[in-house]
Amino acid sequence: MKDIKDGRVPMRGVNIGGWLVAERWMTSASPAWNGVPDTIANLGEYKTMQYIGHAKGDMQFKQHRDTYITEQDFRDISAAKMNTVRIPVGYWITGFDNHPGGDPNGWKVYAPGAINYLDRAIREWAPKYNLLVLISLHAAKGSQNGNDHSSPADPGKSHWSSYPENVQNTLDAVEWLAKRYSTNDVAFLGIGLLNEPSGTTNEGVLKQYYYDAYGRIRLFSDCLLTVSPLLYQQGPYSSDWASFMPPPQFHGVRHEWHRYQIWGYEGWSTDRLISYAQNELRNDISEWKGNWLFIGEWSIASSASFNDYDLRLYAQAQINAFKGATGGWTYWTWKFYNDDGSMNAWSMKAMVNRGFIQL
Repeated sequence: MKDIKDGRVPMRGVNIGGWLVAERWMTSASPAWNGVPDTIANLGEYKTMQYIGHAKGDMQFKQHRDTYITEQDFRDISAAKMNTVRIPVGYWITGFDNHPGGDPNGWKVYAPGAINYLDRAIREWAPKYNLLVLISLHAAKGSQNGNDHSSPADPGKSHWSSYPENVQNTLDAVEWLAKRYSTNDVAFLGIGLLNEPSGTTNEGVLKQYYYDAYGRIRLFSDCLLTVSPLLYQQGPYSSDWASFMPPPQFHGVRHEWHRYQIWGYEGWSTDRLISYAQNELRNDISEWKGNWLFIGEWSIASSASFNDYDLRLYAQAQINAFKGATGGWTYWTWKFYNDDGSMNAWSMKAMVNRGFIQL
């Protein structure tokens, strides 16, 4: 833990995507979506629960959470030589909203009980298998990006920064999570303060939120905190992020990038993708001059058709590039629902088992 916080050891890990913030595209076989049209399920957990209601939905999401990720997954992640899991959560996991405005009862739409699974991950499974947990605030009130993985009440729209009650709710949520786990939980590494802010999210409001979250949490905890720029600001010279929250005034902060060679890279050949990872990606990371860099999401999935040899080369090129990121990385994602034995490049479990990702 201290070695990772102090930058002597990088995070080497994987996301537990689609578990406590459900995403249908990677869990289509899950009971969570039973009786839900794809057009609604693809909008995320809020619209799904709004459609099926608590009478059915609570049990379906309980079954989803019980069966998708189990202790065996933590055992397998540890066996794959990982040291960290990044777990996406939604603001509703707290079970409260103290800021009327917008939809003060929005959190009640969701199936209750997600916190019990996060507790188990941090307090039982992670310490048992020598793993650390980084919580990712993936879904904020009002939605910070409008995408299904932020579970928007108004799909496609990002209202988070437009209304102070949304931001205040997010501050309450990250403070509450940090307080819950900071004192006695040895596997609690820290919190990603906001996942992939984009759309109409205001950069000034976002930065002030990071300052405020840091100020609240540092009153009682030195847990790791990651700050994410706007999604289109994933480069070394984007805005003034390289001078944002600098040490020694601020400590224990990582700057989080998500570097996927997928959207905007359609039609690229395998050779071009490998070359990009070996050159542009590596150079962007080496040219970064701000807080220690953490690659919170990446993948070897792409629109290209890789043969086995080139896919290994592509994975290794990205891992080599990330050696310049002192904070390390977490792959997206550990697995899809019921994808044992698959060749799915989104699934780290499949890629490790087949020897495409080697550490």
